[in-house]
Amino acid sequence: MLGELQPWFSGWPSIDRFRKNMDELFDRFFGEIGYRGLTNSMIMWPAVESFFRDGNWVMRIDLPGIDPKDIDISVAGDTLTIRASRERHRDERNQELESSEISYGRFERSMTLPKGVQGDRIKATYRHGVLELTMPASPELVGRKIPIEVQAEEKKQIEQQAG
Repeated sequence: MLGELQPWFSGWPSIDRFRKNMDELFDRFFGEIGYRGLTNSMIMWPAVESFFRDGNWVMRIDLPGIDPKDIDISVAGDTLTIRASRERHRDERNQELESSEISYGRFERSMTLPKGVQGDRIKATYRHGVLELTMPASPELVGRKIPIEVQAEEKKQIEQQAG
Protein backbone atom coordinates (compact mmCIF):
# COMPACT_ATOMS: atom_id res chain seq x y z
CA MET A 1 0.00 0.00 0.00
CA LEU A 2 2.68 2.48 0.98
CA GLY A 3 5.05 1.17 -1.64
CA GLU A 4 8.78 1.17 -1.16
CA LEU A 5 10.27 2.99 1.77
CA GLN A 6 12.21 5.84 0.23
CA PRO A 7 13.55 9.19 1.37
CA TRP A 8 10.94 11.96 1.20
CA PHE A 9 12.81 13.60 -1.65
CA SER A 10 13.07 10.49 -3.81
CA GLY A 11 11.44 10.80 -7.17
CA TRP A 12 12.47 14.40 -7.73
CA PRO A 13 14.97 14.12 -10.59
CA SER A 14 17.03 17.17 -9.60
CA ILE A 15 17.33 16.02 -5.97
CA ASP A 16 18.16 12.44 -6.97
CA ARG A 17 20.84 13.72 -9.36
CA PHE A 18 22.24 16.03 -6.65
CA ARG A 19 22.38 13.17 -4.14
CA LYS A 20 24.19 10.88 -6.59
CA ASN A 21 26.66 13.65 -7.43
CA MET A 22 27.33 14.19 -3.73
CA ASP A 23 27.82 10.43 -3.23
CA GLU A 24 30.36 10.40 -6.07
CA LEU A 25 32.14 13.45 -4.61
CA PHE A 26 32.48 11.82 -1.20
CA ASP A 27 33.59 8.53 -2.81
CA ARG A 28 36.36 10.40 -4.66
CA PHE A 29 37.36 12.31 -1.51
CA PHE A 30 37.63 9.18 0.67
CA GLY A 31 39.39 7.16 -2.03
CA GLU A 32 38.83 3.50 -2.86
CA ILE A 33 36.95 2.74 0.34
CA GLY A 34 34.41 5.52 -0.31
CA TYR A 35 32.55 7.23 2.49
CA ARG A 36 29.85 4.52 2.52
CA GLY A 37 32.53 1.88 3.07
CA LEU A 38 33.98 3.96 5.89
CA THR A 39 31.30 2.80 8.34
CA ASN A 40 32.27 -0.82 7.66
CA SER A 41 35.80 -0.14 8.94
CA MET A 42 34.69 1.72 12.07
CA ILE A 43 34.08 0.00 15.40
CA MET A 44 30.58 0.77 16.63
CA TRP A 45 29.28 0.72 20.19
CA PRO A 46 26.11 -1.26 20.72
CA ALA A 47 23.50 0.19 23.10
CA VAL A 48 23.65 -1.24 26.62
CA GLU A 49 21.36 -1.17 29.64
CA SER A 50 22.01 -2.63 33.09
CA PHE A 51 19.95 -3.25 36.21
CA PHE A 52 19.56 -5.52 39.23
CA ARG A 53 17.09 -8.42 39.19
CA ASP A 54 16.71 -11.16 41.81
CA GLY A 55 20.16 -10.59 43.34
CA ASN A 56 21.88 -10.51 39.94
CA TRP A 57 23.39 -7.74 37.89
CA VAL A 58 21.89 -7.93 34.39
CA MET A 59 23.18 -6.30 31.21
CA ARG A 60 21.31 -6.17 27.91
CA ILE A 61 23.21 -5.37 24.74
CA ASP A 62 21.45 -4.59 21.46
CA LEU A 63 22.99 -6.67 18.67
CA PRO A 64 20.21 -6.96 16.06
CA GLY A 65 20.86 -9.11 13.05
CA ILE A 66 24.00 -10.67 14.51
CA ASP A 67 24.39 -14.42 14.59
CA PRO A 68 25.21 -15.56 18.16
CA LYS A 69 28.21 -17.50 16.85
CA ASP A 70 29.70 -14.11 15.78
CA ILE A 71 29.62 -12.75 19.35
CA ASP A 72 32.68 -12.96 21.62
CA ILE A 73 32.35 -12.30 25.37
CA SER A 74 35.46 -12.12 27.55
CA VAL A 75 36.41 -11.03 31.07
CA ALA A 76 39.91 -9.91 32.05
CA GLY A 77 40.16 -8.83 35.67
CA ASP A 78 37.18 -6.56 36.23
CA THR A 79 36.76 -5.64 32.53
CA LEU A 80 33.99 -7.22 30.48
CA THR A 81 34.38 -7.00 26.69
CA ILE A 82 31.77 -7.85 24.06
CA ARG A 83 32.80 -8.08 20.41
CA ALA A 84 30.61 -8.91 17.46
CA SER A 85 30.40 -8.34 13.74
CA ARG A 86 27.65 -8.13 11.15
CA GLU A 87 28.49 -8.46 7.48
CA ARG A 88 26.38 -7.89 4.42
CA HIS A 89 25.09 -11.04 2.76
CA ARG A 90 27.22 -12.05 -0.19
CA ASP A 91 24.40 -11.49 -2.67
CA GLU A 92 23.93 -7.92 -1.37
CA ARG A 93 27.56 -6.74 -1.42
CA ASN A 94 27.70 -5.69 -5.05
CA GLN A 95 24.28 -4.09 -5.18
CA GLU A 96 24.08 -0.31 -5.29
CA LEU A 97 21.92 0.73 -2.39
CA GLU A 98 19.24 3.34 -2.81
CA SER A 99 19.21 3.97 0.93
CA SER A 100 20.70 2.27 3.99
CA GLU A 101 20.66 3.10 7.68
CA ILE A 102 21.88 -0.31 8.83
CA SER A 103 25.37 -0.53 10.34
CA TYR A 104 27.67 -3.31 9.21
CA GLY A 105 31.09 -4.17 10.50
CA ARG A 106 32.55 -4.65 13.96
CA PHE A 107 30.84 -3.86 17.23
CA GLU A 108 32.78 -3.66 20.46
CA ARG A 109 32.05 -2.55 24.01
CA SER A 110 34.22 -2.83 27.15
CA MET A 111 32.93 -2.05 30.64
CA THR A 112 34.31 -2.21 34.14
CA LEU A 113 32.28 -4.60 36.27
CA PRO A 114 31.12 -3.13 39.59
CA LYS A 115 32.83 -4.46 42.72
CA GLY A 116 30.77 -7.28 44.16
CA VAL A 117 29.73 -8.73 40.78
CA GLN A 118 30.96 -12.26 40.13
CA GLY A 119 32.32 -11.95 36.60
CA ASP A 120 33.48 -15.56 36.63
CA ARG A 121 29.84 -16.73 36.83
CA ILE A 122 28.35 -14.90 33.84
CA LYS A 123 25.45 -16.57 32.09
CA ALA A 124 24.78 -15.36 28.52
CA THR A 125 21.55 -15.72 26.53
CA TYR A 126 20.59 -14.29 23.14
CA ARG A 127 17.02 -13.65 22.05
CA HIS A 128 15.51 -11.43 19.35
CA GLY A 129 18.75 -9.53 18.75
CA VAL A 130 19.43 -8.81 22.42
CA LEU A 131 22.34 -10.37 24.29
CA GLU A 132 21.56 -10.68 28.01
CA LEU A 133 24.33 -11.25 30.54
CA THR A 134 23.39 -12.24 34.08
CA MET A 135 25.89 -12.43 36.93
CA PRO A 136 25.46 -12.84 40.69
CA ALA A 137 25.93 -9.67 42.75
CA SER A 138 26.74 -9.34 46.43
CA PRO A 139 23.85 -8.20 48.66
CA GLU A 140 25.73 -4.97 49.45
CA LEU A 141 25.79 -4.07 45.77
CA VAL A 142 22.10 -4.81 45.21
CA GLY A 143 21.19 -2.63 48.19
CA ARG A 144 18.07 -2.66 50.28
CA LYS A 145 14.91 -0.64 50.57
CA ILE A 146 14.76 1.78 53.50
CA PRO A 147 11.32 2.03 55.12
CA ILE A 148 10.01 5.48 56.05
CA GLU A 149 8.55 5.89 59.50
CA VAL A 150 5.63 8.30 59.78
CA GLN A 151 5.04 10.05 63.13
CA ALA A 152 1.60 9.46 64.69
CA GLU A 153 0.62 13.13 64.26
CA GLU A 154 1.61 13.12 60.58
CA LYS A 155 -0.20 9.81 60.00
CA LYS A 156 -3.41 11.22 61.50
CA GLN A 157 -3.15 14.37 59.36
CA ILE A 158 -2.56 12.31 56.18
CA GLU A 159 -5.60 10.12 56.93
CA GLN A 160 -7.82 13.21 57.47
CA GLN A 161 -6.72 14.72 54.13
CA ALA A 162 -7.36 11.45 52.29
CA GLY A 163 -10.79 10.85 53.90
